[in-house]
Amino acid sequence: MTVAQANALKALRRELRRLRKRFQVLRDRTRYEDLSHGVLALEIAEHAVNETLHHTGLGGEIRRTPNPAAHRQARRWHNTVKDVRGQAGKFLRTHSSEDLETALKALEIAAGSCEEVAEHYE
Repeated sequence: MTVAQANALKALRRELRRLRKRFQVLRDRTRYEDLSHGVLALEIAEHAVNETLHHTGLGGEIRRTPNPAAHRQARRWHNTVKDVRGQAGKFLRTHSSEDLETALKALEIAAGSCEEVAEHYE
């Protein structure tokens, strides 16, 4: 990663923090629960930028700490999340729901994160 790319990521991280704070203030003022989803989404985006900055020196690779029991547990969580995603996707085909669509997006992120945890302990 070049210095310019790292600086761009750091600027993006600052902007995400600023937006997250604005979302939180608006959510606190209005009490609109859906704005909490926006706060969480911005936290996830900020985490993604932090992870990119952190793992860049490692070539984007996840450091592995072999632990078979932890690996198996993370795989079980990953499979559970994938199963729930599949069931929710089928339900959504017959029951339109914006909230369920949001939940499916969150489950997609959760599945990816569980997979990364499993890889860490592989």
